[in-house]
Amino acid sequence: MSETKPPTPRVPRQGNLIKPPATKSSNAAKQRRRAKTIPSKPAGWLAYLALILLTIASYIPIFNSGLIWSEYDEVERSAYQSLDSWTQAWSPEMLRHEDPISLNSYFLEQKLPFPPALTHHTINLLLHICAAIFLLKSLDALKLPAAFSASLLFALHPTVLQTIYWSGYREDLVGLTLLLAALYFGIRNRGAGDFVRVIVISILAYLAHPATLLLPLVLGLCIFQQQANFHLKNYNRLLPLLCLALFIGVWTQSNQAVAEIELSDRLSIYAQNLFFYLKQAIAPVELSLFHPFDHSQGYSVGAQYSFLPFLLFIPFYILIAINFRKSWTRGILLGLTAYLLLILYGLSQTGTFIDGSLANEDHLHYIALPFMIALLTCTAGGIVRNMGSGGKILWYIGFPLFALLELSLTLSYASSVSDRAQMWHTLSKQWPQAWQPKIALLQTIQASGEESNLLDRNQMIEMLENILKLQPNRMQERIALARIYRDSEQNTNALREYKRILRDFEPEREFLSEAAEFYDQLGLSWDANNARARMRE
Repeated sequence: MSETKPPTPRVPRQGNLIKPPATKSSNAAKQRRRAKTIPSKPAGWLAYLALILLTIASYIPIFNSGLIWSEYDEVERSAYQSLDSWTQAWSPEMLRHEDPISLNSYFLEQKLPFPPALTHHTINLLLHICAAIFLLKSLDALKLPAAFSASLLFALHPTVLQTIYWSGYREDLVGLTLLLAALYFGIRNRGAGDFVRVIVISILAYLAHPATLLLPLVLGLCIFQQQANFHLKNYNRLLPLLCLALFIGVWTQSNQAVAEIELSDRLSIYAQNLFFYLKQAIAPVELSLFHPFDHSQGYSVGAQYSFLPFLLFIPFYILIAINFRKSWTRGILLGLTAYLLLILYGLSQTGTFIDGSLANEDHLHYIALPFMIALLTCTAGGIVRNMGSGGKILWYIGFPLFALLELSLTLSYASSVSDRAQMWHTLSKQWPQAWQPKIALLQTIQASGEESNLLDRNQMIEMLENILKLQPNRMQERIALARIYRDSEQNTNALREYKRILRDFEPEREFLSEAAEFYDQLGLSWDANNARARMRE
């Protein structure tokens, strides 16, 4: 038998080499590279509809309150409270210090055939929705990831509620809306039409809110985010905005009164404010219309409140400097620097409670809030996008849960302030030395005509006694205290209050008759006859 030779192996030609099968790791790397190159898809009409409806749903309880320009607030929150007509808002002196758009909108509310509080809160909420829409359009124009998520989180953020609910803060809503509108048209930059829009909107923004004077710098950061390379010609369109900002800024801010505070104390105040605003933006767990200022810290330079909040940003700028040419670095530079620029005005301000005492207020960081939220959300969205399909699954599960948590928190907060008795009860506990919220609580309970579960009789007595220690000449509260003493059969205390009321005040005939009957019950016929004699005078 002849031997059969084994077949000769075929050697592939050089041009037809067989490629090895792709591994899972190489496929994952390709997916990550492909994800980096695919631009973010702009939000569609469903996204805008969801943004509007969810925002309305989260704040809708405030329409049940009916509170507008509270009579118990002794602080002038807006110049509107001292104006007689809308024409005064356009005087040169008022234009230098106040927002004419907000002032005229307050006068317009009076002409509309709707309940004043409903109209007031509706306008505020619509302005906030417009700000959220322009934020979404701006982030989409910059092609940043998670643009819709960032805009929704800003729209639902619980610290926004004070700006929408409490009267006198509409200039913050108008200022942010105009700022974001100018940024959107400046980022889009489609010919002369957008340039004219940016100029007109910027002038209105400069007049509306001092923080918007930094608009040219923020728009410059947006242009830098869009361009991979720095070319001076791309920034020529900022020159008119910068000149207008300098002119209007000098005109409006030159005569502003500045408190005489030493530099070290001023820096300490700025640091305390920044720490508060960062905490409220990132972890808003302490929700209140007004936050008591921590006087125990004073103006001292401590480990927590001095320069620590400012030092926290240094590592981020070091990271930016190391990775300066990468696109994600430009995004962090934009968000972080824009936030710090726009928060400067809020840092320099001191909030006030309704009695005029020092307080922290959420509305002072409203105009900078969307930039911090966009920074955190878009950065997280970019990280998740680079993780591939696993990151998408994580995002689709985690973000809805987080948004639902924020919506629930805002809805609960809005519900608590919509109950006016509950709102005043909370403020009276937070500010035990202030008598205004205590009176507001008692009068709200009395106006309702129903028994309240917020205060029992002993608590009402204690609250009235505290009020009268601070304000001894308030007749109505002293009458209420006398009646509660009488109903509680504390006749000695009730007799003391009845006698003081008749001695120090001129009560109405109804109370004189009531006092005479009480004296008769105690067998004090002489006092009863004197009370009836005063009725005949």
